Amino acid sequence: MPEPEKDLDYVLKAVELTVEGLDGEVPLIGFAGSPWTVATYAVESGSSKDFAHIKGMMYSAPEDLHRFLEILAEATAAYLNAQIAAGVDAVMLFDTWGGVLSEEKYKEFSLRYMARVLANLTQEVNKRRIPAILFTKGGGAWLESIAETGCEVIGIDWMTDLGKARQRVGSGCALQGNLDPAVLYGTPQVIREEAGKVLAAFGSGPGHVFNLGHGISPGVPPENVATLIDAVRELSPQYHS
Repeated sequence: MPEPEKDLDYVLKAVELTVEGLDGEVPLIGFAGSPWTVATYAVESGSSKDFAHIKGMMYSAPEDLHRFLEILAEATAAYLNAQIAAGVDAVMLFDTWGGVLSEEKYKEFSLRYMARVLANLTQEVNKRRIPAILFTKGGGAWLESIAETGCEVIGIDWMTDLGKARQRVGSGCALQGNLDPAVLYGTPQVIREEAGKVLAAFGSGPGHVFNLGHGISPGVPPENVATLIDAVRELSPQYHS
């Protein structure tokens, strides 16, 4: 089993230096891939169009896949706990490929092991709660099941209506999202308008963490990201003041 403090000491040192530099002004979110997503990359040796190898394993050798996911869940919890010890303010499990599964298989092979990671996380440091965020790309149909894991925040991709997601989940979980990352290729005016639509979709009140609906694309101009940040800072107070 990997030892984060030994095998990934450079990551933890980067976290410590970042926390020191932020000086409490901006929260830092720790990150790890979900056990299922990490397993897909390991078995497929990279990304995939049809996930033939990992899905073949799921149907032909499910016991072996479950054992692999158990190991990954244990290692992932240790990794996130090490980030928490290094000073992150929240942690996020990023499940990029859970959405390629059926509902039954998603619950069995993805959500089950994310819940196991959550159950083994350090929940409080110095009387300060460490929130956990679960994000499954393509997981909009399963928001209620995701909420049942006990996570504090659910990440929403851009394919899910944020207002409807709020109605379904209620006040039990905050929501994070969900601007289409491709918007950042648009003009400043378009970026501002689309950011406003996301804020309006969630509506007034607490419980929304503005974010992209997935990762940022490498080709996005940095100035467009700055435009988005400025837009959110300008527009969000009318919803969250």
